[in-house]
Amino acid sequence: MMLDRILRFGSSGRIRFPMRYFKNSIVIQAERDIPLLRQVHNSKFVSHYQLFELMRFAGSESSGDSFGWRVRRLVKAGFLSTWAGAFGTEGTVYRVTREGISLLEHYGHFTTVLHSNTKHLPHTSHVFHSLELNRIQLALARENLLANWQSEIEVASFNTISCSPYKKDYDAIVDVWLGEKTARFALEYERCLKSYREYDRIRGALQAERQVGWILFLTSGSEVLIHLVHELNPVANRVAFANARDFEQMLLETSVITAPNLAGTHFRELLQ
Repeated sequence: MMLDRILRFGSSGRIRFPMRYFKNSIVIQAERDIPLLRQVHNSKFVSHYQLFELMRFAGSESSGDSFGWRVRRLVKAGFLSTWAGAFGTEGTVYRVTREGISLLEHYGHFTTVLHSNTKHLPHTSHVFHSLELNRIQLALARENLLANWQSEIEVASFNTISCSPYKKDYDAIVDVWLGEKTARFALEYERCLKSYREYDRIRGALQAERQVGWILFLTSGSEVLIHLVHELNPVANRVAFANARDFEQMLLETSVITAPNLAGTHFRELLQ
């Protein structure tokens, strides 16, 4: 059903879903519900705990009980779907639905790569990849280092409409605080190894990149890290490598591998 057929405006300006027409209709609170839906949309997948923490850092939530009630409403109304998940996913995992995307678009939040007419929503095979990126984002936020985080959805959408796009749809474009100044880097999380043909394409993109200084590749383990350094180091002088779990703990003080310094240097030093 088209969204315009079910939305109604109350005197407060809030969009209302009248109870007399729909069994599970709700009043949409633009200042709380829309940022939450947008976060799930941009994350692709996010656990209950991660979503609360992200909303708390964004200033949209402060009470766990209030947050739980809000999420249950959005799930019941069909704007969010749940994935029971497996061990290690920190409980229920959420993904936005087409109805949720339609609601976001009604409020002016549109992306070219994930919209209400997109053929496929994010596949559940991306769950663990998304959850790791959320962990990295939260680790930076907890230490007051995170100035801005552009998700892959936002980066890819920017790339489709910009006259000077990034050469790759990075997993994130991250701005971090270095004292009173900020520094920007592109972030890639490599959970599984790719084919030689895919790495050949990536090498070409990294060589041509001019919109961002450093590209940080974080990996799921040492074997992936070693292989990735071998595949990408010969052609990319502004690429750094480290294990994701090390970065979560050390953040900008993480010792990263680069082409000129295979012994490792602190990531902060590169950004400065």
